Amino acid sequence: MIKTTLKGIAGGLALVVMTLLFSYLNRSDPWDQLPGKRITGEEVAEPNDDWSFMEPSTRVTLEVRPSDPYSVDIRAYLHQGVLYLNSIRPEHRWTQYLLEDPNLRLKVGSKIYKVRATWIEDPALVSEIQKAREQMSPRLAQRTPQEKAQNGYFRIDSR
Repeated sequence: MIKTTLKGIAGGLALVVMTLLFSYLNRSDPWDQLPGKRITGEEVAEPNDDWSFMEPSTRVTLEVRPSDPYSVDIRAYLHQGVLYLNSIRPEHRWTQYLLEDPNLRLKVGSKIYKVRATWIEDPALVSEIQKAREQMSPRLAQRTPQEKAQNGYFRIDSR
């Protein structure tokens, strides 16, 4: 009796693990902290240079590395009409992929835009964006200088 019950539990667990593995390997959009693959949604054909429809801080999904899509959910920042992505750590996979190939697809809501990312090298502009972000979220101002120094930004432009 106990042996039969344990076999049933083991079989059920194996089925759950296989289902989760199948779902993970065949995912598209990212889910919570898990990266995804090719994102789904309505592709916008025409270039978009006006991001004013977005909030100053908006959750977006980005898909990098077109040859083998890798997607993540992050926050995008609108500053003086220009859209920026913040990379807190340069070692993040998506950051490395963007530095190798700046072309990406950006999902805002259900729409997908073809865009290009440019790493911001101007320290004055980085500081300006950082200060604007700190005004939106005062807890960001409490970070250490080392934490602030790790911040970098990509400017997003249509392609």
